[in-house]
Amino acid sequence: MVGSVTLPYAISIGLRYLRSKKRKTISVITIIAVTGVALGVGALLAVMAITGGFQDAFRNKILGVNAHVLILKYGLDFSEYREVVDHAEELPEVLGAAPFVIHEMMLAKGDRLSGVLVKGVDPERLARVLDLPAQIKQGSLEGLRLPGREPPIRDTTQHRELLDGEEDLDAYLRALSEPVAPTGKPPASKPAPVAPVAAVHVPTPEEMEAALAGADDVALPDESEETKSFERNKAAVSAPQGTLPGAIVGSALAENLGLELGDHVRIISPLAGLDTSMWDADGGAPRSLDFRVTGIFEAGFQEYDSRLVYVDLYENQRFFDHGDSVTGVELRLKDIDEAPRIARQLEADLGGGPYNTMDWRELNHNLFTALYTQRVMLSLVIATIIFVAAFNVIATLIMLVLEKKREIAILKAMGAKDSSILSIFLVQGVLIGLVGTALGLVLGGAVTGYLSLYTFPLDPKVYLIDHLPVRVSPMEFVYTVLIALGICTTAGLLPSYWAARLLPADGVRYE
Repeated sequence: MVGSVTLPYAISIGLRYLRSKKRKTISVITIIAVTGVALGVGALLAVMAITGGFQDAFRNKILGVNAHVLILKYGLDFSEYREVVDHAEELPEVLGAAPFVIHEMMLAKGDRLSGVLVKGVDPERLARVLDLPAQIKQGSLEGLRLPGREPPIRDTTQHRELLDGEEDLDAYLRALSEPVAPTGKPPASKPAPVAPVAAVHVPTPEEMEAALAGADDVALPDESEETKSFERNKAAVSAPQGTLPGAIVGSALAENLGLELGDHVRIISPLAGLDTSMWDADGGAPRSLDFRVTGIFEAGFQEYDSRLVYVDLYENQRFFDHGDSVTGVELRLKDIDEAPRIARQLEADLGGGPYNTMDWRELNHNLFTALYTQRVMLSLVIATIIFVAAFNVIATLIMLVLEKKREIAILKAMGAKDSSILSIFLVQGVLIGLVGTALGLVLGGAVTGYLSLYTFPLDPKVYLIDHLPVRVSPMEFVYTVLIALGICTTAGLLPSYWAARLLPADGVRYE
């Protein structure tokens, strides 16, 4: 009798054996087994909560700056992006679509310089696909696009006037291979036939040096030309605020360069001196555009906060002579798990060919694969604590069977079945698992709850985020409980089966 409830004799005897104090060694081993299960369950819950938190944190930070699906196109001419945006938004799973242009640039303020990723976005469509409006902690999106700004028109004739009118075969062929202007109108006149290779003028080292330096002839620019270029840039930087387009920079980048709202900065392409399409029209100096800081955002992801700069789509297009063309179209979906299917569907709708799509998992495949692998391996390592506790359960039951051999023999002589003997000892393994798992749940819940309430700081330069993320998932608690109980029950089967197979004569042979 336990209280007013009558238990089966197998369970009643098993409970009596478990709390027996005749041999204190058994009690100590039982405590060790319970403690091992509790530590294993608690540590496993904490590890799964932290690794899951890292996965969610990285996913949320990445998806706050990047869309769920990207539509890209091979080559430089993606001028039909408006039709692609309209088609994508017709799908019921798509919340929004927007074009973007992204290039590696240099951001300068005074004598400070930093490499950045400049992303050109459409201010009118930005909020449909990105979380940037919610991430801005200073300033706003206002001023990102100047009033009356229009897409740039590509000059299809400038490639015919390279190196002071000299016919350079490589540049000429490059100009022929580039797409037609996005207006769809053919060039005014056909280019002249390609000169034979033997007749091509080979520039001298002095001419090549002058070309790379941005000069119009072999002579290097004199001091007056450099002064004119400096005065042009100085006038642009000191222009009134309303005449400069806006730029939104990351918080870490603003801190590194000492940027504040309203500051004037200059964005330069690092390849401007080598790409003749980046020379300006006056003095051959590398083309640069000046912006005014209209916002500072904080995505909480060091890689973005220290490198990413948002500007108007049309302004970013001006850096390269590709006209009204974009890098790609990004989409936000109602359900991110549908991203792979929607990406394949859009690629099929567009006819494949030059178009290709990427979902957020493909775009960050290496990062999420590393996080998943890390989570699995850490869980397996921590789960070994439970396996060690399971061996303690086996040792405890084996010692108990050796101690109770005489009682087993008497029970069998009285007609007890093998299944009843097995239940007597198996119930002890289950009880050790239940008690240890319950204590582990309390321990793991306390640890995860403390980490959730207390923001444990991290170095963002090392971990890319500034605090330890924790995700408490009820299903992970359920899975952990089932795994712990399964291991403890399985561990109790072997000694219980051995006790059930014990012959009555073997139990009283040495009595």
